[in-house]
Parts: sequence; C-alpha cells; structure tokens
Amino acid sequence: MSKKEVSPFHLFEYRGDHYLLNIEKMAAFRVSTELLSILYSIREQKTTLPVSQEELLRSWDLIREGTKENTSVPNMEPAPITYMYLFLTQSCNLRCIYCYGDGGEYGTGGSMDNTTARQAVDWLIAKSGKMKKIYLGFFGGEPLINFPLMKTIVEYANKKAQEAHKEVEFFVTTNATLLDEEKMSFINEQQISVQISFDGPKEIQDAQRPFANGQGSYDSVVPKIKTLLALAPNTSGHAVLWGDTDPQLIKDTLQDIGFTTFSLAPASHSLFTDESDKNNSIHKIQVQLQALEQEAATWLLHIRSRDKDILRSLKASSAGYGIYPGMVALLHNRHKYHFCGVGRKMVGVSVTGDIYPCHRFVGNDDYKMGHVGDEKFNRDDYLQRPLVSQANCASCFASHYCAGGCLHDNLSSSGSQYIPSEDICRLRRRELELATVIVSNLSPDDQAFLVNEQIIPPKPCPLDFL
Repeated sequence: MSKKEVSPFHLFEYRGDHYLLNIEKMAAFRVSTELLSILYSIREQKTTLPVSQEELLRSWDLIREGTKENTSVPNMEPAPITYMYLFLTQSCNLRCIYCYGDGGEYGTGGSMDNTTARQAVDWLIAKSGKMKKIYLGFFGGEPLINFPLMKTIVEYANKKAQEAHKEVEFFVTTNATLLDEEKMSFINEQQISVQISFDGPKEIQDAQRPFANGQGSYDSVVPKIKTLLALAPNTSGHAVLWGDTDPQLIKDTLQDIGFTTFSLAPASHSLFTDESDKNNSIHKIQVQLQALEQEAATWLLHIRSRDKDILRSLKASSAGYGIYPGMVALLHNRHKYHFCGVGRKMVGVSVTGDIYPCHRFVGNDDYKMGHVGDEKFNRDDYLQRPLVSQANCASCFASHYCAGGCLHDNLSSSGSQYIPSEDICRLRRRELELATVIVSNLSPDDQAFLVNEQIIPPKPCPLDFL
C-alpha cells in the first residue's frame, strides 16, 4: 500500500458498537450509526457523498488531524547509551524448553572476568555523555552463578559513577534458584532491582523451566521467591507463555505467590536453532486473544464499579503485555517511534566484552557493534525510525503503538529485523482496538478517577519537554 492509500483512521466493530481510531493523532472515538457510513465513504475516498455539509464537517472534525503529515518526528541526534546488560556468565543451571539463548550459553558459553567487566563499566560511563543516571543490569545465563564478580562490579561502578558525578542504578534478571541469605542481603543493601523469571503453576514451571538434570524447579524456587518478596516487595516477575497456556492462570499464580508487578510475553524463537525449528508453533495466539477480550471486559466492569484494587492489579499485570499500555498511549495521544532502546540507548555486553544491540542478540556475530576495549562502535542501523525500514508497518493502524515490534522477535520469526511476526502483530492490533473501546467509553469522571487513584498517569504537559 502506498503512502497516499494509507487511511487516516481505523474503523472496527466491538459488540455491536462502532469505534474509530485516529491513527496519526492516536485518539479514540465511539461512532454513531449515522456517522458510520460517512466515515466509510471518506475512507474509501468517494468523490460524491450523500450527506449534508453539516454532517460532513462533523465527521471531518474527527479525522482531519489524521490527514496531516506528521511533522512531530523526534530529533534524530544520537542518544547517549544509558542502559547496559552485562553478561556475567553465559551458562545456566536450568534448561528452559523455549530458551532463545541456546541453553543460556548464547553460542559460546563462558564467564566474564574482572578486567572485561571494569572495561564495560568505564565504556558505559563514557558513552552516557552528560546523562546523570545510568543503568547497569546483570544478566546471563544465570548471573548469580558469577555472584563474586557481581559484588565486585557493584562496588567498582558506584565508585566510578561518583567520580563522574553520575548515579548508577542496578538491576538483575535471575531464575531464583541460587538465591540465599547472602545474595538476598546484598541485593537489598545495594537496592538492586530484581526481575525473577518464573512461569506459574507447578506443572507449568516444572515442564517449562527444569534443571539441567531434568528435575522440576518449582519446589526449589518458590520458597526463595517468597523470602525475597518479604525483603524486597517490589521484586517483579516475568512469565513466558508457551503453547496454549491460559494467561489468566499465570497471572493468578504470580499474584498468589506475592508478586505485585509482573509481565507476560509469548516465547521467542531462538537465533541459534535450525530454520526448520522455527516453523513449529511455539504459542497458540487464539488463547491469548481470548484473554485480551476478557481483560477488556474486566477493565470496563471495574472502572464503572470504581474497584481501585482490582484496577491496580490489572495495571500491575500488564507490563509489556495487555491492554493497559494502549490505554495510556491513547489517553496521552502518544506516538511511539521505537519499540525500545535497542542499539540506541541500550546495549548488551557478552562475557568477552563484545557489544550487541541488546541482551537478546548476544552471541550472534552478524549483530556485533564493537568491543568495550575499542573505540570503534557502530550503531547507525538503530538510530533511524524502524517504521522507515519496515514496509509492512507503514499501512498498519497500530504502527504508532508498537513501532514495528521487537527487532529480535522479528528476526527470529521472519529472518528480518524489519518484518514482524504476524502472530505478534495480531496481538498488538487487538490490544490497541480494545484499548480504543475502553478509552472511548470513559467519561470525564472516569478519567479523573483513574488519574486520582494513580492507575493512569496524568497526561504530561508539553512544556515538560522543553
């Protein structure tokens, strides 16, 4: 579809009512039956419209912003690098059935040494430019396998950041199997943010995340997770959806264990597997689409009943997957130009010090961007807006919502960073449609309630960006 053929708005039906998404303005409307035929006529660019001038003007008010060329493209000056995923080790004690990192080895295995880790910290501080805050994450494999290095680097990074008049914030992604009193105390004392990879009920956790010897991990990790949550209640969880697992079942389990913040995501294909393996379906999209339908109904029901506790729970369980991000995007009229900071603000560093666009690309030499010990660093491919390169996205009504999707997921599913997975596209499009339904049905009092209860953040003032 050429640029001139792209519709300025998206029309769809939901439970007998019709809705309009203004694509360029990222605004949602509920549409009357009388207006519907007019909008279809405008979208199809018919030259003769059987409507009055007053009706035409009324309909045009809804979509006129969408016909203007978008001039609010952000400044493309290279952003400083402020996020680093540091691979303390490329080995793991679990054998997750969906692992995109080749069993945690990312093709090479091994552990990082002290010299390389210090070089990486120095590199991050230098590349962060004038930014006063940097973020250093410990990753693997299972990073707590190399816990001594983690302790050493926290001390070193704090010292170097202070010398550079910066603040460093640490985070770690762990499977929780190696948590003990010493590690939990250190994490708490250093205020390290923790994300625990955990997939839900015992039968699912044991099947999807067994130890290397095949033994299930649920009984080992749950007591440790609960102990850490008592010490650090803000610890988040992350579950991977595989096959036809019901997302709501996973959410309920994570909440029962004690997580107040968590995310869910479909499993990703691995770049280390044979092409034939990528043809196998690793998740059943229909189950997830049905879960989204139920989530939308739940949002509407509990907004009307003013049940702030359930609404906060819905918000907490929608990080990265669900309707909430779309609601915020529409209420704030937010355009998303990049899916994430991949290669622009964020990098992943392998155990040998090689730099990649993010932690998910580590071990794939075609995407190596440099080394922490060298001056050479090339990130040109990641500075432009992805939608410029992704022809499939140019005509999609959700393009300003997902910004072309995760480059790793695109590459692993289609063979190109610029061709998204159709399954993920279906999820993102439906998320935005359902967010449109919810936002279109919010009264001013509803919106005020959501903001006052800190369920939806207030819309930023434009002056905040000046």
